[in-house]
Amino acid sequence: MKTFAVLGATVLIASSASAQSAPQWTGFSVVRTLTTEGNTQYKIYGNWNASNIVMLNALGHGEDLAGLPAQFGTMNARHQDNFVDENENAIGSWNPNVNGLTTARNNDSFVTASGFSTVALNDTALDPSFEFPAGSTDRSFIPLAAGWFDATPGTVNPVLAGNQGGWDGQNAVGGYQMLLLQIVREGNDATNGMGKALFHLRTGFKVVGSTQALFGNGSYMIGVPAPGALALLGLAGAFGRRRR
Repeated sequence: MKTFAVLGATVLIASSASAQSAPQWTGFSVVRTLTTEGNTQYKIYGNWNASNIVMLNALGHGEDLAGLPAQFGTMNARHQDNFVDENENAIGSWNPNVNGLTTARNNDSFVTASGFSTVALNDTALDPSFEFPAGSTDRSFIPLAAGWFDATPGTVNPVLAGNQGGWDGQNAVGGYQMLLLQIVREGNDATNGMGKALFHLRTGFKVVGSTQALFGNGSYMIGVPAPGALALLGLAGAFGRRRR
């Protein structure tokens, strides 16, 4: 079974390379879904244009990289950390092997570096490392500069073919993808005022047969405009039409 580790300011691969991305990297795509329990789920995928890529790590979460807009907003990550039985009923406190069942898994926030993993139980072992601000007990936010990696010794972690479409202007057409994290917000964030949030992230990877670390830089966004903002946009459009 794959295991994972979250890091603070230190990362598995030194991040001294320039902010320019390797040509195999094509950016992030975000898939937004409302769960049957009424929460808002975001899956964030890394995307590549080559078939011979091995994922190494994700790093520098939230750090401002040259040429990218400033990070903004609040993650508001939701966690469903009780151990659950076969009927999805909570029966205990947080456990590193929780939430392997569908309902709990779909309503939990976690990071991963294991392909399209949806059932690897140890992903949830990272939940306690979400904290905002750093050192607090509020686990609604991945710490700034955090990183994570696939720590299975001697096992390559290939990027797989996939076509998870993007949302909110972030799209992936064909190519090769890997699920990097899932963020779930409480309730429907289109109506509860949580708003948009943008975060930077860097991927470390290599070409099969090579030992050279390559990097891909970018940002991903979650959230939708608040209803009031949408109403104001509509009014602005109406007044614009009247002036013409």
